Amino acid sequence: MKPLGPHDPRTAGRHRLIAVIGQGAMGRVLLGRSPDGRLVAVKMIHHHLARNAEFRTRFRLEVQASQRVTGAYTAAVMDADADAEEPWLASVFVPGPDLRAAIEQHGPMSLGGLRLLTAGLGSALLEIHRAGMIHRDLKPTNVLLAEDGPRVIDFGIARAVVPDLQLTSTGTLLGSPAFMSPEQASGHELSTASDVFSVGAMLVLAATGQRPFLGASAPQTLYNVVHQHPDTSRVPSVLRHLVAACLDKNPANRPDPTQLIDSVAAITARAAWPAGIRRQIIQDRAEAERWADSGGEVPDRPAPRRTARWVAAAAVLVLLAAGAVTIFLVDRGSPPEAADPLANRTLELTDEQLRLADTCALLGNDVVGSLGQPVKPELADSSRCGTPFVETDGRQVRMDLAVGTSVAAGRQLAEQVADRSVLDTTTQAGSCGRAVAVRTQPTLGVEVKITEAEGDSCKLAADALKAVVTRLVTNPPSVQPPKTSVVRLVPCESVDQAIVAAHVGAGVQPTIVDAHTCTWPGAPFVITLHTAEAKRVDSDPRYTALFVNGGKLGDFPSARRIDPDGTCATYYLVRPTIEDRGEVIAVTARPAAVAAAETACATTEAIITGVAARMGSS
Repeated sequence: MKPLGPHDPRTAGRHRLIAVIGQGAMGRVLLGRSPDGRLVAVKMIHHHLARNAEFRTRFRLEVQASQRVTGAYTAAVMDADADAEEPWLASVFVPGPDLRAAIEQHGPMSLGGLRLLTAGLGSALLEIHRAGMIHRDLKPTNVLLAEDGPRVIDFGIARAVVPDLQLTSTGTLLGSPAFMSPEQASGHELSTASDVFSVGAMLVLAATGQRPFLGASAPQTLYNVVHQHPDTSRVPSVLRHLVAACLDKNPANRPDPTQLIDSVAAITARAAWPAGIRRQIIQDRAEAERWADSGGEVPDRPAPRRTARWVAAAAVLVLLAAGAVTIFLVDRGSPPEAADPLANRTLELTDEQLRLADTCALLGNDVVGSLGQPVKPELADSSRCGTPFVETDGRQVRMDLAVGTSVAAGRQLAEQVADRSVLDTTTQAGSCGRAVAVRTQPTLGVEVKITEAEGDSCKLAADALKAVVTRLVTNPPSVQPPKTSVVRLVPCESVDQAIVAAHVGAGVQPTIVDAHTCTWPGAPFVITLHTAEAKRVDSDPRYTALFVNGGKLGDFPSARRIDPDGTCATYYLVRPTIEDRGEVIAVTARPAAVAAAETACATTEAIITGVAARMGSS
């Protein structure tokens, strides 16, 4: 927590405000004390957002939805003023981590923890649904682990079961992809069974540490939710049947909240959180009380150390952007004496980990949020993600991350991160690049670039790199594409070398460019192969639509571009994911001589056909 700033209010209605729990681009959550002495978490929307009439309407509906739900397993709303200059909502302060933070720090839960979580979530759903509501955004960061059980928070996009409280127009997709139900991901009408599906996905995370539907991007994740069946083999047997039923694609086959509660009777372990979570709850409560007792002055910290962590505040701010509701986390802060998680640790990543790294997750609030606010991380391709980024002082920059990229041109600096030398990869004025290598021959690694910056951006690049490396060392996030996904391919081994030799000459050895790209520098052609999920180009006016190999590989629309020098680039859409993305095999053939240009496109199709053939036989 941090002291109130000079522009922070000192009261919200009858509540005296004490400290800042967290700060984000859309607002802040403040610690307060109510007149009866209880601690409260006050969600306060920034004044400039409150001037947006639609945003204010959504906040008013959130207040109404929150006040309708008063069960024991939700964070009770005590007071609110949706019409204030800066609208606010006060709920009971809940000390403890959110479910996501708890799993990231302590690993999968024991049976006792799963028993408490399952029964608590079932009880919360029972109260939410009795109030005539569907939550619609149940996810780990919206579940706080209080001392006596979970607390479901954030009713920002909740909706009435009957159409008396409509928050969004038909066809608008709201929620968090990895924990949506299939019917929500498809934009269909929802029932209370949608929330049960979300609980099933959270139980898989709690039991195994893995998100069951996570893909290389949000569209791929939504595709998995709708079409893929999750692996529940690592869920304890006593809960496996229940979890599988929760995750049934047919809403009619899912259990109801009462069955969730009753199911834990078969678990003999005592219902209790693991020891590490219990210690966090005690520490969070003690820290809040110290701030309250100090009257808002920075309190003296006790001698014991505790690990820095990201947690969801007792209320989560909801914002309207580009027709969708975005949820963001807030930082409860970390004591300056917290132990360095990289001490005596070395960054080690296998080639497969480089290919499957979830780059956009590495630009999330829980990784780089202490440095500012990532606005909207978007995947460029399987190894690259970027986002507009608002620093803590309000400056706006562009932050781009690459995992498995070539860093061979970087200049070695004196600093080290996780026992790896930091490299300067800056290429132009007004930008700064920092990287570390994780393998050689070729030199591939992790790189953060800051662009569109005013002034020195190298400190931010270095700090962001350290934050990313910390996550890769302690708990590397990875995508889970289908077994036949091109994202899994080793590009230099994905085509029969005899096919390549027929077009570039015998004896030409492949060269790894990055985790998803290979090149063969032949005499007639230099061939480059890229296998990844990326934005589709078949609707790009710079490309001509075609069917690769006369359509023999399938009727997905692919595209081609021919450059003035005769270079031919052909993109074969192996699998559309969602929206403007798809898994592609992209091959370029750059002719060494003008005469070779006539066969460049035929060469690209031959390579694509070879990759597809190998995929089909694997």
